[in-house]
Amino acid sequence: MASNDLSGRVQKSLARLQANLLISDVGWKVKSFPFHPKDSPEGIVDFGVSENKLMFDVFEKKLAEPKIQTLAPHMLFYDVMAGNLRFRGALAEFLTERLNAAKPLDPKNVRVCNGAGPMMELVASSIGDPGDCLMMPMPCYGGVFWDVGGRAEINVVPVHLTSKMEEGDTMPFQLTAKKIEDTYNKATAEGKKIVGILLINPHNPLGDIYSAELIMDILNVCHRHSLHVIMDEIYMMSIFDTEAKFTSVLSLPNIPDPQRVHLVWGFAKDFCMSGMRCGVLYSVNEAVNKAVDALVYFNMIPGPIQHVLTEIVLDKEWLDNVFIPTKYSRMREARSYMCDKLSALGIPVRKSPSGLYIWADFRKYIQPLTPENELVLFEKFMDAGVYLTPGIEAFNCGEPGFFRMVFTVYRDHLEVGMERIAAVLKDCAENGLTKPQADNAEAPTSADVKEESLEDLLGLLQGRISSSGWLEETRTQNWATQNPEALEQFKQAMKSQEGFGDK
Repeated sequence: MASNDLSGRVQKSLARLQANLLISDVGWKVKSFPFHPKDSPEGIVDFGVSENKLMFDVFEKKLAEPKIQTLAPHMLFYDVMAGNLRFRGALAEFLTERLNAAKPLDPKNVRVCNGAGPMMELVASSIGDPGDCLMMPMPCYGGVFWDVGGRAEINVVPVHLTSKMEEGDTMPFQLTAKKIEDTYNKATAEGKKIVGILLINPHNPLGDIYSAELIMDILNVCHRHSLHVIMDEIYMMSIFDTEAKFTSVLSLPNIPDPQRVHLVWGFAKDFCMSGMRCGVLYSVNEAVNKAVDALVYFNMIPGPIQHVLTEIVLDKEWLDNVFIPTKYSRMREARSYMCDKLSALGIPVRKSPSGLYIWADFRKYIQPLTPENELVLFEKFMDAGVYLTPGIEAFNCGEPGFFRMVFTVYRDHLEVGMERIAAVLKDCAENGLTKPQADNAEAPTSADVKEESLEDLLGLLQGRISSSGWLEETRTQNWATQNPEALEQFKQAMKSQEGFGDK
């Protein structure tokens, strides 16, 4: 189908998705050719997707219990679109305890839909119009650009964090309320309409946990400027450090503007169930809740899944005595293994108490240190059969050299993946980073794209990716190196489109 057969609305959404073309295509490749020690030993080891694969045996037993296997008539029929009342009641009770909430959560303020990402889209659609902006600390979970931008058409304004400590910082990539307010002032001076901020606590990809003091400072900044705060706490039960203290925004007794604070959580990370598709919203804003009630029509969760998840969160004995201690023990063991292997390779890692991943510093192997060479190293890893996500492309990091590595994978995957990384780095140390261009690559030239529009360029990329062997033969950094003029024209074309300037 020609692109001019599509609506302008859909073309905008596709343009936003194409902005992260490399990572989205690689993700598809990883899922289509996964590593398996017997069935697919040449497949790709996945250190890129943030999933916890350490607990299947525990859930296999849990999900076989008779009370979970029960099928009642009401599960097969229509129910309240934003979640049946029993499920919402169970979630209110569960979150009150696990978040150490300042006061009991009211089930009437709970909403559910098919994932935390879709829930962020619903909230963003409720509080902002197309072209409005949400601030977000960077580096960050890259999917947020699609979560709030794909259909809601909300732009993201980065609050840039760097490895170089600024005055008052105590560690690299440190978030402060001042950095948020400075970003807000700069953006508004440029004519952007900021409607709020989106925070992930614990953080993805850094693994940091925000202190109560920092959260309150941020809430006060947002209150002064009448900004909404979307607090994504999807990793709040993925804190493996027994000495770490997590502060939920709902545990604070004196939130300055509770009507503009919206908590998002989900089962994907903390309960190792990314395939179950359940995101949760808690907001005391009646207008936002009513908006979500209307929009969630397209994002409902099947009744049987709601039943399964209800039984799981209500089983406190199993949670406290089986699931949580087993999960944390396995997470610590896996993380320790990966950290030890990285240390032996001379790769520094960020000391963090939470998350399913490690923020690793590969700068010593990227010389000269450029964004293009970060992608060269990334593709060397891919060629070796191991997927880890590069900081600039996947997380909008403002400097090259950092990768996120997910350690919550099967042990044999962990071992093989680290062996492959070690082999790549050994080759880099001995032979340098340069990667030869394939002889039969058909890279576009400056003349090919000089007069092309953004739509034509995206169509060209899509067509070549879908053609046999092109992704293997033509790599992003090879084309960029050979065609710097065309690359610059492409970047300028992207920036000229609505929503790209802020990314």
